[in-house]
Amino acid sequence: MNFQLEQGAQRASGDDRAEIDSLIKSLYEVISFDQGGEPDWSRMQRLFSRHARITRITPDGTDYLDLAGFLEFAKESFEIGVYTRFFEIEVLRDERRFGGLAHVLSAYETRHTPSASEPFARGVNSLQLIREDETWKVLSLFWDEERGDNPLELGTLFDRGEKHVQIDS
Repeated sequence: MNFQLEQGAQRASGDDRAEIDSLIKSLYEVISFDQGGEPDWSRMQRLFSRHARITRITPDGTDYLDLAGFLEFAKESFEIGVYTRFFEIEVLRDERRFGGLAHVLSAYETRHTPSASEPFARGVNSLQLIREDETWKVLSLFWDEERGDNPLELGTLFDRGEKHVQIDS
């Protein structure tokens, strides 16, 4: 096997937290749009690694997509009117970084308008980020939504289970 490190992948930066925060905020911005609009498809592509995978978990099954497949799937959904307006906002985050990788769990709420008092959907995005081309990019995005058999309890969401598990060898 031939492994190549992307230039700058191992460089740790004091700006990592701010760059990751900006990336996550941008991700939510590009998918949100008002009546008559649509997501910012070209900006969305710039946020993802060229090697990205996107996975959607639903009660009916799981969709495994590359970025091009996801964009095609999403554009078709918007064209047939599944969503006429869509605003997703982050409400809670857990972030872990090591060198050129980061894992982010991001709880979100989806609303019809930015000022809507109640969301019509909630869930958690799991993102794996990579430091690539001198910036942070999304390498993997997958999500699951809240439903009756999968409640989202924000107060304890990231506190479940063991924080550190010792692996005996």
